[in-house]
Formats: sequence, C-alpha cells, structure tokens
Amino acid sequence: MNLRYPFRLLLSSLLPALALSGCGEADTPVPGQTEREPMAYMSLSIATTEMPDQSRADYTFDDPDNNYFEDPTTAYEKIHTMRFIIVDSAGCVEHNVSVSEDNVVKTKPRLFKVKPNEEKKIYLIGNEASIPDDVMSVYSSLQNGEEFPVDDANTAILKSEAGQPLFTTGQYIPMTEVFDFQIGDPQYDADGIRPVPYTATLFVTRASIKATFNLEVGTDYYNFNPGMLSTITLNEIADMEYLFPYNTWYEPSKVPPSGDPRVITAFDAPKDATTAPFTVDWIKTDNPDQRKFTTGPVYLPETKYGNLADRKYYSITLPVNGAELIADLPNLPDLQSLARNTHLLVNIKLNGRSMTCTVTVLPYTGVDLNPDYGIDRP
Repeated sequence: MNLRYPFRLLLSSLLPALALSGCGEADTPVPGQTEREPMAYMSLSIATTEMPDQSRADYTFDDPDNNYFEDPTTAYEKIHTMRFIIVDSAGCVEHNVSVSEDNVVKTKPRLFKVKPNEEKKIYLIGNEASIPDDVMSVYSSLQNGEEFPVDDANTAILKSEAGQPLFTTGQYIPMTEVFDFQIGDPQYDADGIRPVPYTATLFVTRASIKATFNLEVGTDYYNFNPGMLSTITLNEIADMEYLFPYNTWYEPSKVPPSGDPRVITAFDAPKDATTAPFTVDWIKTDNPDQRKFTTGPVYLPETKYGNLADRKYYSITLPVNGAELIADLPNLPDLQSLARNTHLLVNIKLNGRSMTCTVTVLPYTGVDLNPDYGIDRP
C-alpha cells in the first residue's frame, strides 16, 4: 500500500566498534559485541506527499496516475514533527530522535549506530506537541542507553475531557505506530566494500477518528429558519483510547511491514473507557435562508460500543425548534466499533415529515480519494 505517510528505514552496516555490556549510549559500543564485530547503521528518511524523500532519487510511488495518498483537509492533519525511538532486543533505547518537517526535507538522512543480528522495536510518534505532557514526557525524556518502559507504552492512554473532543482543530493530530524489525548480518555489495542496506516501509496511524456532520433541510420544511437549529449529538463516544494502537489487527496483516493498503479490523480499548454523548454546534452563516449546515471536523477517541453478541447502535440526536429528533445509525461496522484513522461522515436530510441519515466510515486505504481525510472504499 502506499500509505499517506510511509516511513522507509534504510539499514546498513559500516565500521567496526568496541564491545560493552548492558544498556549504553548509542554512540558507544553496543551490548554483546566483540571488539571485531561490525556495527550496523540505520538510516532514517521520510517520504510523504508533502515532504518528498530527498535521499533516494530512485524512489517512486507504485502508480503515479492513481494517487493513493489522501490530501489532508488542513495543515493540522499533516506530519509536523516525528519522533523515532529505536529499542534493541534487550529493551534498551539505542536512539530517541525527534525531527521537524524542515529537518526532514532539508537535511540528509542521519546514520544511527545499532547492533546487528537482532530484532528492533521502532516506536513512531508524530505531532507529539498535541499529546499531554504527563503522557508524552515518558518518551521524550528517554536517553540513549535507558531501558524502554514497555509497560507504559502498552498502557499509555489519551483522555478527553467531558463534552470535549480529543483534539481541537487547532492541534496537529498525533500519529503513532510500533513495528518489529529484524536486522541480520552486515551486507555488502559484490566487491565487499559498499554496505547494502536493509529496507522497510513503515506507516503511522492517526490517533483519532474524525467525524463530520452535514445537514440539508428540504424546501418542503416550510417556515424553516436557522434559529431552529443549534447542535447535534453523537450519543456513544468513548472518553479515552490507547496512545499506540493496542492489540490492533490490520487487513492485510501488519507483518511483514510494507506500504500495502491496510484497514483496522479490530482493536482493544482501555478497560476503563466509557461512552457518553458528544455534542457539537452547527456552523451558521449570516444568511437567514441557510438550509445547508456542517459541523466541520471534530477529532474523537476511537470507540467500541457493543459487540456481535450484544449489538448496540450508535445514534444521533438533532434538536429542531425545541423537539429532539433521534435516529439510529445501524450501518456502522459489524464489530460495533469506530477505529482510529477513519472518517465518520454523517449526512442528514430533514424535510417536513422525516429525518434520514446516510453514514459512511472512510478508512485509510488506497483507493480513490474521497474525502480529504480518509479514503473512500466502494
């Protein structure tokens, strides 16, 4: 898949290094090596539609005539910063580096010294400034050579205040993922001189769902005026989610890492998560004859509500002129869940006799673009 933000890790082995036991600084010898055992080097570069990869002129997208990359609606849906945390098989941090979009574009990829012949864990955290300090400080403060807090990573939670979105439209939407990547023996070209890099295409996942509500009032709703409308409520939205995708299943599988299209098919929510109504205002113009309304995008935690054995339906409540109109949304995913990195698009039509809803969940997949946050699946 060509995901919107693929990350390619180029890994190569270069120079010999000395040995050291235990967790140590990334620029010092690495645990478990002899004095004559070569070090491996990992070269990190980013390729996105906004930030073209400057390091590999031969990199091309699979199909330039079919744009698999969705265009964000605002700059806040783009990558602004990215943190790479590389952890060795002993659980020690080899590197913890944050780069900005300017550095990504304007500087050459940096080589990071890592130990060969082991599986690494690579933690990706995009747009970390929007993550609360009490959550993010666990990762931003890690020094090379420290033990990585695996338990904290598995249980780190993002919470929304009652009645508030998880992120506002003025915040860069965080993007996270975790990958396992195997590095083997050093590889060289046929002459045994030039290192041949290990490569992998990784991706990040937006840590929210995006919801948009649109309303059209029919001309047969006589004597309508915008003052009859104020808000709309989505009645079952979680109050928290994991920072990193947790026990998340993808189709196709996440392993091996690649740029193939992936849709989240299942995930775990925090055991303490509860659902509650989320209310948002309609955006109004000065036109007294306005009959088309939108909320604009709101960013909410991923949500599980019911299951196949206990089916429950999401619903909306639309107050109109003092009366509350309620409609179930039965055509949401079979698992009764709204996964992160999807766009929940609710289109409502109101006429003089009834209210109808069309609901579309647009996952982050590689088909035609529609709309700007997710990718439309036929």
